[in-house]
Amino acid sequence: MSDILVIQNAKYEGLSNLGKLLKEDGFKTSIIFAKKEKIPEVKHSGVVILGAPESANDDLSHLKEEIILIRNAVKKEIPLLGICLGSQLIAKSFGAKVYPGNKKEIGIYHDIEFDNIASDLFSGIKSPATVFHWHGDTFDLPPNSTRLAHSKDYQNQAFQIGSAVGVQFHLEVDEETIKLWLEKSKDELSKTPYIDPEEIIRKLPENMETIQNNMKIFYQNFKSKFNL
Repeated sequence: MSDILVIQNAKYEGLSNLGKLLKEDGFKTSIIFAKKEKIPEVKHSGVVILGAPESANDDLSHLKEEIILIRNAVKKEIPLLGICLGSQLIAKSFGAKVYPGNKKEIGIYHDIEFDNIASDLFSGIKSPATVFHWHGDTFDLPPNSTRLAHSKDYQNQAFQIGSAVGVQFHLEVDEETIKLWLEKSKDELSKTPYIDPEEIIRKLPENMETIQNNMKIFYQNFKSKFNL
């Protein structure tokens, strides 16, 4: 087993910078477009479940299949990383409630604080950490899980349960991806006047290197922790 199963839940939410890191390390990625392709049995070195605009509570067949995949991966002790919707699906898979947060978080934030127990996964990243947010839902922690990160407005930003790690925020993004999301979400953002797309774009040059460096550190820590 030397390949990574990637579950892509939305057309414009791919691996971005994480894909480059995996390629540099020689991993093969098997990308499944969940809305159109059957989700396979997990027999891979690792799994990545990406984000999407949908809610983990939506009654969609592919999301139900992903929950089964998550449970099987953890049962087999296969490393699994869930990003945004992926993190919410991990929480839901193990009995936690997923629900709307107090407000949408969209943009570059300097607010992620790591819990001490998370030092092995986030070691080397300055706290509070600079990340990119794009979410409206949040979740409770599943029983027997460990919180890894939090922020003022979202108490559960990252957690681990067995071989699965859920991360609500986006470290995987690059500048091109963020601009694409903003372009494709003009109608949504027009209904959230406290979010300024132009301000987000202005902040990209001074923050993108930090976000991508944080992704690289987390990725190396994840590999080391789970012996990938």
